[in-house]
Amino acid sequence: MITELTDYRSIPRVSNSDLTRLKEEWLGFSTVPSARFIPERAMQFGRAFHSHLLEPESVAGIIDQLLPDMKPVEAGRLETLTDQIRQDSFCARYLRKSERERVVLFTDPLTGIDCKSRLDVVYTSPKKRSALILDFKTTSARTQSQFLQSCYDYDYDRQAAFYLDSLRHADGEEWAETRRFRFLLIGVRKQKPHRLFVVDATSIPNFVDYGRKKYRFWLRKWKEQQSREVFGPYLRQAS
Repeated sequence: MITELTDYRSIPRVSNSDLTRLKEEWLGFSTVPSARFIPERAMQFGRAFHSHLLEPESVAGIIDQLLPDMKPVEAGRLETLTDQIRQDSFCARYLRKSERERVVLFTDPLTGIDCKSRLDVVYTSPKKRSALILDFKTTSARTQSQFLQSCYDYDYDRQAAFYLDSLRHADGEEWAETRRFRFLLIGVRKQKPHRLFVVDATSIPNFVDYGRKKYRFWLRKWKEQQSREVFGPYLRQAS
């Protein structure tokens, strides 16, 4: 798993995580954390959670490499949270039937930027010409409405649009005949009781459309930044 993750990061394309880092640089979150800034420790736990859920056979190596100083209680919490998801009949069904951690390469048609995504779970039904993406989150939300608000606060609407469009514009023809795309955000509460929350991103009016505007805004910023890095020295010489 760690090797695969390293390979994914080495692909010279723009990911949704790259856009998050760009946003943090532009808004100064990396130097002055805000309420929406996710600390590195929390991100490490999130990565370990995803790996434990989607690649349980490699959990020992994951913990050693991502969280080498993880306390036993935190390691136990990983097991508790992932068990909560596996014991849910809907989640268990799609974890069993779907592709996990699927890498999708695509080109954004408006900006022409080569992009990549790594989907937690994607289930494709050629017969029904449909595709379903599941994305799992840990959350501190106590209610469904709080989890929905966190989806806006942490740009999960942007992620939903980016991932859905990665299938629509994927290199190759795998989803060319697909007519229905759905994206479900599934949150598991980190504190007791460890209940599950579900947000169907594709059923909320304007949720995906707003997220698409977000990611294309930052793709344009990315393109501008790359142009400055390439042509900046020549422009300075010319002046």
